Amino acid sequence: MSGAPNERDNAPAPLSGVRRANPLSVLVEALKMASGLVTLAAFGLAPDFFAGDLGSLAKLALAAVVIFAACLLPSFAVWRARTWELAEDGLRVCWGLGWGPFSRHSITLPYDHIHTVSMGSTLFERVAGLVTLDLDTGAASAEGDSSKVHGLRETDAEALRAELFRRRGVASVTGEKGAGPAEGEKDAAAPAPVEDRPLAVFTLEGRDLLLAAASQVSAGGQAVALVVLLVNWLNNLIEWGALDLEGAGDELVAAATPALVPLVVGFVVAVLLLGAAVSFVVNLVRYGGYRVERHADRVVVEHGLLTRSSRTLAEGRVQFVAVRQGIIRQLIGYAEVNAWVVAAHGETGGEPSGSVLLHPFIRMGEVDGFLTEILPDYAGVLGRVELGHLGPVARRRAVVRAAIWWPFAAAINAGALWIFGFSGLLESVAWLLRPLLVAAAVLSVALLVGLVVNALRACRYTRFGHTARELVLVTGGLTRQTIIAPRARLQRMELSANPFQRRAGVASLSVRTAAGTADGLELRDLPADAASELLAWFRPRG
Repeated sequence: MSGAPNERDNAPAPLSGVRRANPLSVLVEALKMASGLVTLAAFGLAPDFFAGDLGSLAKLALAAVVIFAACLLPSFAVWRARTWELAEDGLRVCWGLGWGPFSRHSITLPYDHIHTVSMGSTLFERVAGLVTLDLDTGAASAEGDSSKVHGLRETDAEALRAELFRRRGVASVTGEKGAGPAEGEKDAAAPAPVEDRPLAVFTLEGRDLLLAAASQVSAGGQAVALVVLLVNWLNNLIEWGALDLEGAGDELVAAATPALVPLVVGFVVAVLLLGAAVSFVVNLVRYGGYRVERHADRVVVEHGLLTRSSRTLAEGRVQFVAVRQGIIRQLIGYAEVNAWVVAAHGETGGEPSGSVLLHPFIRMGEVDGFLTEILPDYAGVLGRVELGHLGPVARRRAVVRAAIWWPFAAAINAGALWIFGFSGLLESVAWLLRPLLVAAAVLSVALLVGLVVNALRACRYTRFGHTARELVLVTGGLTRQTIIAPRARLQRMELSANPFQRRAGVASLSVRTAAGTADGLELRDLPADAASELLAWFRPRG
């Protein structure tokens, strides 16, 4: 008998034998089940509450208690039936009550098939101090919930993840050696224990965490601010009776016109400030607790305050690295680093997949050093690549694309107003239409200027180039993105040129990897000779 099984069986005491989730998970799962039903009950009682019936709150509280008590029984049954065990051949997960449609099931996940192990916590789990482990074997979409271990204390989850990777290493060594060794070679063949310590660790705390949260303003935060302020503004107008405009529209507009510009400017400033505050809170919750560790065979990224996300990825699954800078971070010289990964080469069904945050806030001058520690295959590329840039033709074409919509939109609006004005349908609301038209014209001009400025910045800062093994693309205007994509990860590179581009001597470049995204992997109006040189670099060589 070889020494490998004995090595696998040396599990820490808290992980040995048949295990269940922490009993607190019964309450957590009951809360999850009850929350949706309580929300429906709240919607049903909302008319009574807004009608002034305060007794509806007591009804809702009683309904919540009854619903929660009813959810406890199935939650306890699921907890009692679901077990997991570190067996000799893999992690064995069992579930099911053993009768009728809830028959007993079990699945064994071989240690050498476990590619990555991710940790996550919902809000309820976070409050209870519990963690869920999600094991990716390359078939996560088929395995579903069966490849997850729920209801672990954080220390137990970290210990189980480390033990799974230790056993995976043992299984890999044993598989490479083939059959068991001879009796006299037993001790020599037994793999030595691997000490699973991180090789590099990065965190984000204090001042850097606050700057990271404040320096990224999201469109979602601005949208929330706009809706909140608009609803509040309309509510105030209704309370003041300002919307009762029968026969007084012209007088009201004439009185409000002198203060219209300050009101609009104040409203815009309020939206921007409130949007920035919303984005700050969202980013603070998202980036809080950030930590990235590089181990010998994996990278682990953790972040989140209310809900915790811990993702594990293998370097071989990284398709490309993206360094992103918003307008504020461009000014202060910081960036966000992301890795685009797939479950396995050419697959999209496993976990993790998509974009994985590697570092939320890092100086541009420190990106290479960070990649050296975390993803060494991508380090040093930005320092040795020679980048080309777009020519004047691309700048002219970008400005035309940004501005061509404006005269058509203006002509359509003018035509529509002429038709309605000719029919006399708008005479009764002319007092309201005039300021709206002025506001629409001002906004359209502002949008036109913004699009043209963004197009000019994009042409100015767009770069492209390659080393012997990596492609580098720098795209974007107000938001800039630098892509580092190894040639071995590129699945397709395509050049296209419409008649206008052919006449101008330019072409469009499109690159794809197994990650499937096109974000940052397309360039317009490259010089034709530079585009052809990139295509020749990509083609297989004899």
